[in-house]
Amino acid sequence: MKFLSGVIAVLIFSFGVDAKTLVGLEQFPKWFKDAVARDTKVKKSTKLKIPALNIDGRALGKYTLAEESEGFWYYIIDVGIDSPVECYIFSEFDGPANSLSNIIDQSLTGVEALNNKKLSARFNYAIDTGVIDNIPYLQLDTLYNLGQGNEKVAGILKGAAALVGETLQICIHNELGYQQAFIDVFESFVTTVAENQAKSAFFEPIYHASIGDTPIGYSHEIYTTDADGDVSIQKHTAFLIPVDASSISRSDSVATEWSYPDGSVINSNVYTIDNGVIGSSYDLSRSDDKWHVEGQLQDKPIKAELAYTGWLLSGFGSHLETKKLLASTEESAEFNMWVSDADPTSAMIVKLSKITGNPDANLKIDMGPFLMDFQADEKGIFRKGTMEQGPISVTLTLMYSHGEPKIP
Repeated sequence: MKFLSGVIAVLIFSFGVDAKTLVGLEQFPKWFKDAVARDTKVKKSTKLKIPALNIDGRALGKYTLAEESEGFWYYIIDVGIDSPVECYIFSEFDGPANSLSNIIDQSLTGVEALNNKKLSARFNYAIDTGVIDNIPYLQLDTLYNLGQGNEKVAGILKGAAALVGETLQICIHNELGYQQAFIDVFESFVTTVAENQAKSAFFEPIYHASIGDTPIGYSHEIYTTDADGDVSIQKHTAFLIPVDASSISRSDSVATEWSYPDGSVINSNVYTIDNGVIGSSYDLSRSDDKWHVEGQLQDKPIKAELAYTGWLLSGFGSHLETKKLLASTEESAEFNMWVSDADPTSAMIVKLSKITGNPDANLKIDMGPFLMDFQADEKGIFRKGTMEQGPISVTLTLMYSHGEPKIP
C-alpha cells in the first residue's frame, strides 16, 4: 500500500457501529420520532439464483425480479412491512459512492411521482461505512420533504452500497424506521451475492476513514500473485463527504499496480470519478529505461517522462520497507515513489521516520503536502494513525485484515 493511502488503525476483524446521524430529531413531532424508532425482525428468506454471476443461495425477504437486462438486475423485496426494500446488481457502474448517490436521486424522483408532490427539501440524515465479512459498504440516508405548507410530508430514504468482485450491489428503502431490518436485508443480499466468489488474496486490508466522528468512506486493498511470483495490488476507494446539510461530495477510485517481489514497481494505472465525472486517469509504464505517464486530469491530457529513471517503491514495497525499518537500528529511510495524487508527472522522495513519545504512533511519513503519524506492527501492517493535509485531519482505521504483506 502506498504511504499516501496508508489508511491505518486499530485491527478489528468485524466492524459494526451505529451510523452517524447528521440531523437531530429533537424538534420533530412525537409521531415522527416514534416512526423513526420502529423496527422489525425479517424472518422469511428466498432462493436467489443468478447463473451468470454464480449466485445461488438464500437471502432474507421475499424476492421478486422486477427488471433484468444485460449486466443489470432489479429486485423488489417484501420484508413484511408497508414498503419493500429495493435492491440492484450492476456489472457496469461508476463506483459505490457515485452510484449510490445516483440511485438515491432517482428514487427521490420516483417518490415525487408517487406522491404527486415536488421535492421541497432534502438533508443528509445519516452516513456510515463498515464491513460485511470482507466486503466494505457505504450507507447514506436522506431526509426529505415533499410539498409546501400544510401539504408538506416528510420521509427518510435509506441507501447502502457494496462492491463484490466485479459487481456493485445497492439497496434502498423508503419508509420511516426499520433501520436494522434494512441493514439485515442488505447484509443478507450482499452475503448471498458474495458466497460463491473466488478468494485468492494473500493479504487483504480494509480501512475506515473519518473526519472527526463522521465516517467518510473506505479503502479496500487486495494483494495477489501471478505465476511468475509478481504481486498485483488492486485498490478500491469510495468516499461520501458531507459538504453541507443537503449535499454530498462523491469520489470513487480504482488503482491497479504490479510489483516485483522485492517491492519495486512494474507498472500502475489509476482513475477517479468525482461527482459523476472522471477526475483523473493515469497509466505509469516503463520502456527504454524511462518511466512514462499518460492520461488526463479534468479533461486535460497528460503525457510525460519522469525525470527520475530509477527504482520506484510499490504499495507492496511500502510494507516491506516499514517492516525492515522497524527491525533495524536506523531512525529513518527515504524512497522514491510515484504518487499520482500529489504529482503524476514526477517521482517523489518519501521519508519514513521512527518517532517516540506518541502512544498511538511509532512512525511518521513525510510526502510533500501529505503528513502522517501512524502505528505499524513488526509485520509491516499499518494499524492506526492520522493523516494531515493542510487544515484537514483524517482518522484512519483498519476495519478488517486477512493475511500479511508477505508472499506465500
